[in-house]
This record gives sequence, structure tokens and C-alpha cells, in this order.
Amino acid sequence: MLAVLFEQKGNTGIATINRPKANQLSHEVFEDFSAILDRVESDDSVRVLVITGAGEKIFCAGADLSQGFGNFTPVEFLKRGQDLFNRIEAFPKPVIAALNGHAFGGGCELALACHIRFIKNGARIGLTETNLGIIPGYGGTMRMPRLIGWTKALEYMLMGREIEAERAYELGLVNRVCREGKTLEDAMETAAGLAERPPLAIKAILKLMNTSYRSDVDEHLLVERTELASLFGTKDAAEGITAFIQKRKPVFKGE
Repeated sequence: MLAVLFEQKGNTGIATINRPKANQLSHEVFEDFSAILDRVESDDSVRVLVITGAGEKIFCAGADLSQGFGNFTPVEFLKRGQDLFNRIEAFPKPVIAALNGHAFGGGCELALACHIRFIKNGARIGLTETNLGIIPGYGGTMRMPRLIGWTKALEYMLMGREIEAERAYELGLVNRVCREGKTLEDAMETAAGLAERPPLAIKAILKLMNTSYRSDVDEHLLVERTELASLFGTKDAAEGITAFIQKRKPVFKGE
């Protein structure tokens, strides 16, 4: 049985963590996600990836500590997760986390690595590792402060607190709180809208957003003008400008 299921609906790929009851992260989950990312990145028919969890209660409860580290040292095991989440964050196509339930520990870190996050009303999210006497290990200590600020992130991480959906929205940790049973549906609706956007421009924006916190102002602006200058020569740009002049909806093909 695959630990992460994949299906395609229209131009959207859906990756579903399939490890009842808690959809915990494991060696198999990492391997399946890597294979799915390879597939989506190379397939032009998939323009957006949605990540969700099986069931209706838990998106992902974090790492499956009962498995141990297998043939890896703890540092090697953690680096596998860090590398995977870094790849999701830097992915050239939009990645939406549809949190159909709670997202704790590594599950929260997975969500933080995605570009957009929708959460079910009543679900909770948090970096709760200190409750186990450990700390986040998949980039959460870096990503949460970037999203909600140093002060609040430090408080939540130190206390290992679970954040209610509405509070997560108020903090800017998630983009939307969805009604019960509508989280994936809302994510798919947004994905369909994103799939109609110009793929090359979307890729450039994602690249710039991922670069922004790793570079200084001059380097960021250099990347920005280089990407924009390149886009001026694409068929998508010509289509967008022509459609604007003709007052019609553009059709972008990623060319």
C-alpha cells in the first residue's frame, strides 16, 4: 500500500498522506512524496499540487517515532525531511496544503513548507515538539517566525501550544478557514484558478518569494528583473497583453 496516494483532476495533482490513523511521516512517506514531486514537476499537464491527508480528523500528526531511524543516523533522517520540505517550498508550481484535520509537529512543518494553507474549521495546528522533550526538526523553527513573527512563534514553540484554526488565520499562519468537509473542495477551487494563470510567471514569482529571505536586496532585485525580462519574450506574455487590449480572457499555455 502506498503511503502517499496520487491522482490528477484536470490540471491539479492531489497527494494524499495515507497512513491511518494519524497520517504520520515515515521513510515511505518521504519516498512517495519525492516520487510525486518528480512526476508533477516533469508533467506540464499538472499545474498545481494539493497535499492533504486521508480521513477527516488528522492532516498529519508528525513523524512516526515508533519506527526509529532505520539505517539512518538521527541527523541523516532529519536531513531527508528537511531536504523534502525545502524542495516543496522551492517547488516551481504552486503547492496548497488542504488541512482536513489537525497538523502537529512535522505535520505542521509540512504545511508551513507549502505555498498556501487552508484549514478545516475546528482543526488545530502547531509545533508541539517540546511536549515530547524535543524540538522541530524539519525547518519549523525557520518558517513559523517568517510567517507570524519572531515573538509569537517563539511563544508557541516554547509552550508547544496547539493553535485553533481561527487564531491561525488571524496570525497569518493559514490563508483560509474552511467549513467542515469543504477544505479539499476549497483548495481544489483555488487550484483550478491558479491552473489558469500563466505558468511561467507563476514559476518566476515562486522563485522570487523563495529567494527573498535568502538574499540581500540587490541580489533579489537582480533576479526579479532577470526573470521579468525573460518573460517579456514568451508567448504567454504576448497572449496576456493582447487579451488585455482585446478585452478578453487570456489562455496561457506555459510557452
